[in-house]
Amino acid sequence: MKPGDQVKVSARGTCVFTVEDIDEDAGMAVIEVNADSPLTYPWPARITDLVPVED
Repeated sequence: MKPGDQVKVSARGTCVFTVEDIDEDAGMAVIEVNADSPLTYPWPARITDLVPVED
């Protein structure tokens, strides 16, 4: 996983997020929802919870 990758927060998740930054040492990533909304903002998520989006 690297910045720019598309992920979901769980295997059953429906929202797609973009990875903005990763802190491997802390096991955390900063993600932002892919939506056309004025309320989007980056937020932290555990790397282990993130699931890559299949093309």
